[in-house]
Amino acid sequence: MEIRLVQEKDYQRVLDILNEAIAARKFTAQLSLATMEMRKEWFIHHSAPRHPMFVAVVADQVVGWITLTEFRAGREGFRFTSEISYYIDSRFHRQGIGSLLMKRAIEAAKEIGFKNLVAVVFDTNICSRKLVKKHGFKLWGHMPDTVDIDGQSIGFDYWGLKIEK
Repeated sequence: MEIRLVQEKDYQRVLDILNEAIAARKFTAQLSLATMEMRKEWFIHHSAPRHPMFVAVVADQVVGWITLTEFRAGREGFRFTSEISYYIDSRFHRQGIGSLLMKRAIEAAKEIGFKNLVAVVFDTNICSRKLVKKHGFKLWGHMPDTVDIDGQSIGFDYWGLKIEK
């Protein structure tokens, strides 16, 4: 397996993995499928050095991705905090890919100079909760019943990691 920066040739596969998570209705609050047109600026943003996207590649196929995203965009006081988001193709869950992506993203966050990483995780997403805990994230906050997916209320947690130099 290879972990590397996203390339333009990967964009459709990244969208496919995101759309699989959207369709599952249990990993993201985004409810409408993403299109290339909708995500064009997002890909440009995640091609910049400050907010990289990494992909996991197995047998020449992207099977997962992780991003460092601006936290609370436009608010300069959060300039040393980044949100981390990740999605893995369901056929590759529980194979250590999330951990490898997480390690690379944390390394990148240190290199960039972030002091904090924040992961937003549904309180029902046990595997993701285990992943962030495994990598040293602590529970920083809980937002009960704040997400509505098809009439079902779900809470989410803010998981935070203080980055040591």
